[in-house]
Amino acid sequence: MNKIQRMSDAEKQIMELIWAAGRPITTREIIANLPEGNNWKQSTVITFLARLMEKGILKATRISKANYYEPCLTEQEYRNFETKQFIADVHKDSVLSFISALCDNGDLTKEDIEKLMKRLKE
Repeated sequence: MNKIQRMSDAEKQIMELIWAAGRPITTREIIANLPEGNNWKQSTVITFLARLMEKGILKATRISKANYYEPCLTEQEYRNFETKQFIADVHKDSVLSFISALCDNGDLTKEDIEKLMKRLKE
């Protein structure tokens, strides 16, 4: 598998459909399940699928006349990748800096802090 790369917002929309399907799906199924108001043409969707394969996030299997697309990693694995990238890029690899920013902004609730403390004790 290639080194994972970040997805664009459009690519994320497509991957969310694929992850939600829980099975390999075709281009036609992806287009049919696009959010209302999204009028991407088949060629546009195919371009996004090709980019996702280049990024190591998606793979395709040809069956008869259709390509079936399935993820190379889970949604949680990708979320973990994005989180690590964000902490590296914005907080210079400091998890403490990230958590401090959440605390300083008042974004952590008392419940969040309790869950975090419990998790840290594990």
